[in-house]
Amino acid sequence: MTFGERITLIRKQLKWAQEDLAKKVGTSAPIIGRYERDEIKPSIEVAAKMAELLNVSLDYLVGKTDVLLD
Repeated sequence: MTFGERITLIRKQLKWAQEDLAKKVGTSAPIIGRYERDEIKPSIEVAAKMAELLNVSLDYLVGKTDVLLD
């Protein structure tokens, strides 16, 4: 799975809209959409914040592991 697919999967499991995640991260829904479609990649700081908010490891988001949290 790609970075974007993983964000989408977890976000939907949490029943959050793109707008919900965007507000928590401090960006806009269109940017979250672009991350989810793998059109752009976030900075390491934004990716780390998303991992924390989604309650998964950064390694999970970038595809280094399939374990959500260690």
